Amino acid sequence: MSAGVGAATVDRGELARLATRAPVRGFLTWGAVVAVVGAAIVAWTIATGHPDRASRDYLIGFLFWTSLAQALVIVAATQKLAKGHWAGLIIRFAEAAVAFLFASVILYGGLVLGRAFLFGALPVDRSGAGFWFGTTFFLIRNWVIVALMAWLSWRFVRRDLAPDQAELAQGKAVETDPEEKGRIARDAAILVVSWAFGYTLIGFDLVMTLAPRWESNLYGAFFFMGSFLCGLAALAVLSHLHRRVMGLQHLISAKQMHDLGKLIFGFTVFWGYLMWAQFLVIWYGNIPEETYFVFYRLWGPWRPVGTAVFLMVFVIPFIGLLGVKPKKYAPTFLAFSGISILGLWLERYLEIVPSLTPGQPPSLGVPELGTFLLFGGLFLLSYGWFAGRYPMISPRLAADTLEREHSH
Repeated sequence: MSAGVGAATVDRGELARLATRAPVRGFLTWGAVVAVVGAAIVAWTIATGHPDRASRDYLIGFLFWTSLAQALVIVAATQKLAKGHWAGLIIRFAEAAVAFLFASVILYGGLVLGRAFLFGALPVDRSGAGFWFGTTFFLIRNWVIVALMAWLSWRFVRRDLAPDQAELAQGKAVETDPEEKGRIARDAAILVVSWAFGYTLIGFDLVMTLAPRWESNLYGAFFFMGSFLCGLAALAVLSHLHRRVMGLQHLISAKQMHDLGKLIFGFTVFWGYLMWAQFLVIWYGNIPEETYFVFYRLWGPWRPVGTAVFLMVFVIPFIGLLGVKPKKYAPTFLAFSGISILGLWLERYLEIVPSLTPGQPPSLGVPELGTFLLFGGLFLLSYGWFAGRYPMISPRLAADTLEREHSH
């Protein structure tokens, strides 16, 4: 059975062979080097008498990289629910991030160790809070959310992997029957709904409660949808990386990247809408419990950071990806995707650090770089672990994408 840009160009056998050509050694080598460098910087930060700063940076790194990995899996799940056929060649690049979610279950222990620096001011004095903000239950429930989301993500990915593993083992095409497709869609739906609920709670608990008097019903959606935008941008980077290293230039087309670029552009606009909706309500209400959180980050010493977040997450990607050509041209697409990713990390920094260092100006330096490298290296290691054990292209989904693309 043939598929491809030209009907005789690529068959299922070649797709199966390409599925095992992921740069596993590169992921593992670079991941180990980057993680070791990051760990050394974190250890140096603690040894020089700044465990509080190391704890803050660890929380930023944990939230950023865990929510990014989770969002990548969610991107794959949404394609199943939307019956999107255009992403068949790149969907596994998103699903592979599931491995880091299990690492996050362990890495959560770092938050427990740094709890005195992070969660020492939980709002237990709020009327009706009761046991909800007790430190033990607070830490346990968020760990349970992380662990449950990792399991639900793996259940979805494992079911989607099964036909491709069978195809590579048997050496012949294996298709998914309608019943199994229904089960995959069911697992995807459960995962997406659980993600929206679970990561709303994580946003409330691990970010909003750091400023004990601040409340925002919209922040949960802002938190997990920002992560979704980050996952889309990360998928763009991963797709271009695999396209070059795995020799997929003739398969991953400019049309597919254009489709992904339109999603990034659309959710960039949606991020801007959510930010404006939150800002407008707080500004119009003018309630001190709400206004201080926002205006502290938009005026005074934190204003440059707030401005940078707005420019990097909204203005630059919006203008840059407005046209068709920047989405199809790899250098510009990668540049705008990278700017968006870095801007979303800076957003996490802006949300967390001012709450833990009231009255102090921003301090971006080597310690922040250290935790970014530590978690980034561990992400690459877990990603490489997955790529070394499972097919990084789904022959059946890739063939479907190519056949549909060729037929149009």
